[in-house]
Amino acid sequence: MARARASAYSGVVSVSYYTVQQLETGISTLFGSHLKRDAKIVWDKHGKLAQAVASMGEVDTGRLFSRAREMSTLFTSLDRDLPKYLPGLLRQARYLLRSCLYAQSIAAGNPCFSVRELAIRHNDVNLAQLLASRQKGEPTVADLTDCLSWLRRLVGEFPLSENGSLEATVVNEWGRPSDTLSMAFMALGATGNGSDYAEVEKILL
Repeated sequence: MARARASAYSGVVSVSYYTVQQLETGISTLFGSHLKRDAKIVWDKHGKLAQAVASMGEVDTGRLFSRAREMSTLFTSLDRDLPKYLPGLLRQARYLLRSCLYAQSIAAGNPCFSVRELAIRHNDVNLAQLLASRQKGEPTVADLTDCLSWLRRLVGEFPLSENGSLEATVVNEWGRPSDTLSMAFMALGATGNGSDYAEVEKILL
């Protein structure tokens, strides 16, 4: 694509759009690794997509952990953000935790991209449900606490937020595109459809 577009949704189907420039930020990421391994290119008139996918390379797990730790700053102002933003915070915590556990398996030389397999490897029957993208029940503080506990074990203590809340982070970081801004925006539960927020970059771990 030549320009960024917000994701589109239809029932349980989600369609995401990426520019070539956005795909280039996926080099050495889990996203890029998945794309290189599983992508099926159905139309690529000028060969740009095939070239972008071929250049994805191996996952830089050290960089992924560093970025995940930086984004975890958003979980240090829960006293101001809960319960209002619990669904978004839990969704983002799950995303970071899944990504970090996948990266951990890669770093150990035994890649795994299945939450069920991760639960078996970590001998925790509840981990598969905790990590699942589609949840059956309502979001709970207990699940958020569990996710953050796991995440701390993987990335260390979270850096304290300089902004004090999700809303303040979006206001203060606006105009300075960053992982933190994107994470805060998505934790607020916004989609970007029909607003300037569509400019917020996707996070490619």
